Amino acid sequence: MVDAPGEATADTWMFIEVARRMGFEDLFPYSKENHVEEIYNEYRQFHEGAKHGMAPLEVLKKESGAIWPYVDGKSTQWRYNAKYDPACSNDEDFHFYGKPDGRAVIWQRPFEDAPEKPDQEYPFWLNTGRVVEHWHTGSMTRRIPVLHQAMPNGYVEFHPDDAKSLGIRNGENIKVTSRRGSCTLPASINERGLPTKGQVFVPFFDESMLINDVTLDSFCPISKEPDYKKCAVKVERA
Repeated sequence: MVDAPGEATADTWMFIEVARRMGFEDLFPYSKENHVEEIYNEYRQFHEGAKHGMAPLEVLKKESGAIWPYVDGKSTQWRYNAKYDPACSNDEDFHFYGKPDGRAVIWQRPFEDAPEKPDQEYPFWLNTGRVVEHWHTGSMTRRIPVLHQAMPNGYVEFHPDDAKSLGIRNGENIKVTSRRGSCTLPASINERGLPTKGQVFVPFFDESMLINDVTLDSFCPISKEPDYKKCAVKVERA
């Protein structure tokens, strides 16, 4: 929870006030002083029980995190494992209680090759993904100063051997190009992750470095999910 700046009113309380002034005060019976905790506790009521229990708000404030489900005062460290999960009730080591027969559901599907692979002109795999500081595109987390300061901009990450063979140094601008477009980002070597040789990694949270201009518009024929995660690229100094 982020405190409202200056004398600003918290967003939640503004919603409550609007609802009350529209005549819905009976549906929003919260106090201004404790409305956050009251709303959270109301939400917790819909998750009671060993399968879906949620940690109390005071636990989330005190600890760095709690693993859901939170049951009998502790996190469920290993779900569906009878040693750790109090929702298991079949007297066996594992219980996948999400289905009537208590078994895991595994879907077998045929292998689907990548729609685009590296070649002589575009020799690198591009992999896009997230960083721990920013949620997806950063539309919310980029507004939080401590997160923005911890990770202020995007980058392109190399395996050290690839960087050495290309003569690329940390921080210099690199142009990543595919058959669809290009994006220029600072190089990152041995700073965070370690891509495999032949692969470069770019996070997609930075709106000033639109790596999706480079990615592929194909989609998975099974899940129908766009294939933004991987494509063939070439890299060069900007």
